[in-house]
Amino acid sequence: MQKISFIISFIFLQIICLSQANNEEFKEEESVRKTAIKFNATDFLVDRFSLGVERKLSKSFSFELDVDVLNKSMMLESNHPWYETLQVDKKGIIIEPQIRWYLFNNKLKGLYSSLAGFFGSAIYHPQNGVLDNDDWSSVGCSLHVGYQLVFWRFIADTYLGFTLANDNYPGPYVESTALFPPPDGFRLSGGLRLGINF
Repeated sequence: MQKISFIISFIFLQIICLSQANNEEFKEEESVRKTAIKFNATDFLVDRFSLGVERKLSKSFSFELDVDVLNKSMMLESNHPWYETLQVDKKGIIIEPQIRWYLFNNKLKGLYSSLAGFFGSAIYHPQNGVLDNDDWSSVGCSLHVGYQLVFWRFIADTYLGFTLANDNYPGPYVESTALFPPPDGFRLSGGLRLGINF
């Protein structure tokens, strides 16, 4: 239900922005479009919602700030046999600032490379059992190469690269990683963002 409400909110945001754009002159040059609002479509696979704003800084550089909301059910496991596996709900936030360099274009589109840092914090809410230390935190950085396609005001932004993360788990527990790569350490990362440019 929360995912549906987030999607509906984003659609309303697009309609408002597009209606404001229609009130402007249609001959507006594309080069003056300096801001983009995007959400990460691949985050829905891991029960996250991400909304970001990209702002042009100079001819080839831009700054983007993404905020990820975590709200997912998962398992916590331990190598110690006397700590039983726990089913938990993880709720928190990740803030990711990034700098982008567009290699061959100055209009927030085309091939780019990005350097980002991220800072995350969350709380585990056990569905069964007791968890004495229930907080999680993470810091790290990522380096990506991507391609941002702009069609009129609509954006499709694909990226692929590497992420290095340092996670702090609660006591003897770590997150179960049967289906996804471990969030801690060095890993391959990528995704697809969709949005609008204005």
